Amino acid sequence: MPSRFIMPALKQLADLMAKALTELRLKHGQIRTMGTPRRLTALVYELAEAQLPVVREIRGPAKYIAFDAYGKPTRAAEGFARAQGVSVSELILKETDKGEFVFALKREEGRPAVEVLADALPQIIRSLSFPKTMRWEESGLRFGRPIRWIVALLGDELIPFEIAGVKSDRITYGRRFTEGKSMGKKIQLNSASEYEQALESGSVFVDHEKRKALIKHQVETQAQSLGGSALITEELLDEVTFLVEEPVALVGHFDERYLDLPSELLVTVMQHHQRYFPVAKSIEQGVPKGLIPYFVFVSNGMPKNPDLVKQGNEKVLTARFEDARFYFAEDRKHRLEEFVPKLSQIVFIEGLGTMADKKERLKKLATNLYGGLSPTLLRAAELCKADLATRLVNEFTELQGVIGRVYALLDGEPVEVAEAIEDHYKPLPPDFELPRNEIGFWLAVADRLDTLFACFGKKLIPTGSHDPFGLRRTATTLLILLRNAPKAVKVSNCIEMALKILSEADIVQQGLDETKEKILDFLRERLDGLLEMEGIEHDIRQAVLNAGFDDLAATFERAKALKRLRKERSQWFNETVVAFTRITNILAQARQKGETVDSEVRQDWIQIDAERELFQLTDEIADHFAQQVQKHDFLSAFETLSTLVPAINRFFDEVLVMHQDPKIRCNRLALLRQIETLLINIADFRLIQT
Repeated sequence: MPSRFIMPALKQLADLMAKALTELRLKHGQIRTMGTPRRLTALVYELAEAQLPVVREIRGPAKYIAFDAYGKPTRAAEGFARAQGVSVSELILKETDKGEFVFALKREEGRPAVEVLADALPQIIRSLSFPKTMRWEESGLRFGRPIRWIVALLGDELIPFEIAGVKSDRITYGRRFTEGKSMGKKIQLNSASEYEQALESGSVFVDHEKRKALIKHQVETQAQSLGGSALITEELLDEVTFLVEEPVALVGHFDERYLDLPSELLVTVMQHHQRYFPVAKSIEQGVPKGLIPYFVFVSNGMPKNPDLVKQGNEKVLTARFEDARFYFAEDRKHRLEEFVPKLSQIVFIEGLGTMADKKERLKKLATNLYGGLSPTLLRAAELCKADLATRLVNEFTELQGVIGRVYALLDGEPVEVAEAIEDHYKPLPPDFELPRNEIGFWLAVADRLDTLFACFGKKLIPTGSHDPFGLRRTATTLLILLRNAPKAVKVSNCIEMALKILSEADIVQQGLDETKEKILDFLRERLDGLLEMEGIEHDIRQAVLNAGFDDLAATFERAKALKRLRKERSQWFNETVVAFTRITNILAQARQKGETVDSEVRQDWIQIDAERELFQLTDEIADHFAQQVQKHDFLSAFETLSTLVPAINRFFDEVLVMHQDPKIRCNRLALLRQIETLLINIADFRLIQT
C-alpha cells in the first residue's frame, strides 16, 4: 500500500473501531492501531467477552386504557404484558409529553462479543476510505489495495466472517521473501496477544512508531560512522517508515565531483526522488554545513548480497546526479535574467495569461503592499519566476525558487533579491517558515493574492475535495503571512489592491463585489481552520470572526484572550457575556422591527438615573478601551468593558428601552448602540455559549 495511504487509514480504523465498540456495548481498554506497507492492524485491549445488558422501556397503552376506575388492570394491560413476556404487576407508569402511559421494562442480555464482531468488522473494513481505490474480485469491493488475508481473533477465539472472497483466519505472514517465499513466512497465531511478537519472529516490526525510531537510530548511527550527520526530515522519515517492514540502514557512495553542484539540488534528488538520507559534515540549527559523498538508504530486510544492492542504488543516484549536472551546466550558459523573456511561453493558468503577465502584476501589487517604489523589490519581482524557464526546474520542480536564489547569487545579484526569489514561495509545509526579508515577504503576499483573486475572478473556485490549483493552501498561507506581516496591513486593503490591478489587466472584469464576497467567505473558512488548530473553541471562533477579521494579528489575539478568560474566570466571564448579549439581542430585535438605530445620544433626552449612569460610564471608558484595543491588549480591554456590567443590568431592570415616545426610544437605542460599537471590537457576543 502506498505510504501516504497508511496513516490516514490507521486514524480512520481507530475511530471506526471505537465507534463500533461503543454502539455494540462492548467495554474495552486502549485501542492501538499499527501499520506497515502490507498490513493495517487494530489491537483492542481488555475487550469484554459479551455485550453489556440493556434495559429497554417499551410503551404500552395510556393509563386510562390500561386501568379501570378502580385501578384494576384491563384486558388491554393484560394483553400488552403478555405480548412483552412480563406480568401485569411488573408494568410501570411513566409521565410523557402525551400523558401517563404504562411501560414494560425488558432486560436484554448481551450477545457474545465474537458474534457481534463477526457482523461489525466487515463493515469497518468497508468504511475505510483511500485517495485511490481498486477493485479486484467479483463482489466489487473498493479498497486501497487487494486484500490478501485477514486475521480476526478475540483472545484465542476466531471471529468468523468473509469479505471480498477472503475468510478471516488466524494465519498471518512475515516479511516478503523470508524462508524463500514471496508471501513471507506463514505464521499461525494461537491468540491475539501473540500478534506483535509473532510478527517480529517473521521479520516484521508492525508497530510503526517503533519502526520509525529504529530507522532514525540506524540512519544516525550509519552517518556517524562516516564522520557526519544525517539529514533527517520528519516527512522523509515517515515515508520510509511505511515503505519497509524490517528496516536495515545501509550506506552508499557517490563521486565527489557532484559536490560541485548546489547542495540543495543534491539533497532534493536524494530525499525527494530516491528516499535516501544525505550526510552532511555537520548540522547547525537545522542547516547542513557541507555534504560528504555518502548517503544512507533503508532496505526492507538485510539483502542476501548487500554490496549488489548498494551498487544498484549508487548507479541509480549517479544517473540522477548526471542529469542534474547536465541541466545545471546548460542553465549556467545564461544569466538568470536571460530566462525572463521565456516566461511569455509559460501559461500561468488557462485563461489567466502567462507567467510573464503574472510577473508584471506582481510588480504592481508588491509595490503597493510595500508602500512605495523599491528598486530591490522590483528586481526581485522581475526575477522571481525566471527559474521556471530553466532546464533544472523543469526537471526538478520542487526546486522552484531555490534554484532562482542559487542562480541569482552566482550572477552577483544582491543577497536580498536572491533570498526574496526563494522566499516568495514561503511559507511551505511542513515547517511553514516565513520569508527572511521584507521584500520577499510582500512578494509572497502579492503572489498569493494574485493567484487567489485571478482564479476566483474566473470562477475557478474549489468545490468539495476538488481543488486543482491548490487555492485552499494558497489562502491558508496568505493568512499566515498577513498575520505575521512586518507592518500592519488590513485584509480589505489587500483585496482592493488585488482587484484593482486584476481588473486593469482584464483578468477580473465583472462582478467585483461578488468576487470580493466569495473571497472573504473563503478566507473566513480557512481562518476558522487556523484558529481551530490553536485550540480555540467553535463558539469563540465564530464570535470573533463575526466581528470581522480585517486585522489578522488582532483576530488571533482576540480569540486567545476570550479562550483564556473563559478558562481562568469562567463564572465571571459568563455573567459578563450574558450582560453584553442583552444589549446585542435587543438591538437586533429593534432592527428587525425597522427601528432607527444610530449612535448619537442626546443627553437632554435622558430621563432616568440608570440610563444616565450607563451613558457616563460608557463615555468614561471609551478612550481607555480604544487604547487597549490599539495595543492588542484584549484581556485588559474585556476587563474594561466588564466594568459596565452592573450599570447594564441596572439599566435593563429599571429602563423601558422600547418607550412609546419615539425620541426617548431612539435615544435609548443609541446608547446601547454606543456600547455595541465597543463590543464588536472584540467579538459578536451573541455567538458565545454560556
